[in-house]
Amino acid sequence: MRGFFALLVCVAPIMALAQSKTETWVLTTHLWGNPVYQTLSLTSDGTKLGGDLDGDALIGRRTGRTIEFTATTSDKATYSYRGVIDNDEISGTADLPDTNDSRARAMHPFTARRIAERPPGPPRRYDFTPADYSNAFSPHRLPVLTIWPGDTVHTTTIDSGGVDEKGITRALYGNPQTGPFFIATAAPGDTLVIRIGRLRLNRDYADSLDTIVGPALSASLAGKADDLGKPVRWKLDRERGLASPETSLGRSKSLNGK
Repeated sequence: MRGFFALLVCVAPIMALAQSKTETWVLTTHLWGNPVYQTLSLTSDGTKLGGDLDGDALIGRRTGRTIEFTATTSDKATYSYRGVIDNDEISGTADLPDTNDSRARAMHPFTARRIAERPPGPPRRYDFTPADYSNAFSPHRLPVLTIWPGDTVHTTTIDSGGVDEKGITRALYGNPQTGPFFIATAAPGDTLVIRIGRLRLNRDYADSLDTIVGPALSASLAGKADDLGKPVRWKLDRERGLASPETSLGRSKSLNGK
């Protein structure tokens, strides 16, 4: 019995080493200059590859830095890729069905970037300081940070004019955003649940205009809005969570918002 137990102890690590880890990549195919993004999952057994491309099963081979794989859809259409691996990136050519003629094929360049493995241990807290901002919600902007389910991010934002908490212009006006953040393991159809642990002001003033946005202007109001559009500076009471105009005139004298 002792010998059998010792054998199990020795064999277990070997079996564990033989198990293949799944690599996750974001694959970008450039269709006539238009980037299309997919999730590529790869497993390996020696030089043989398995996995899927956005849920479509694939088989392939990796020899040295060269990688080849073909994904097959449920209607038997095949999508073939051949590329060269350079650390955490792949670049190459995709052989795909023509978008207008299923009997024809079209060649397109593709790239892929590997998503790092989840760090060991419990979920992590990241302190992220933005270096730049985005004025559009776009899939073409590279993620500023990769996070995992359960992780927490502590970060800052700037105002709609692109001004930070110190009054310095950091971005173009028009509601520049912090991000995007890439959530590893998220897949099409998933529901992302974001919990805000704490939200607070980072300065004592805010700016706005004394105007009404165009879509909200009715015909009767449009003629009365010619004199609007002047800047308004607000005082922010961080402790009480209140805002009031620095200069109040007429009915706005007692205006106080929370």
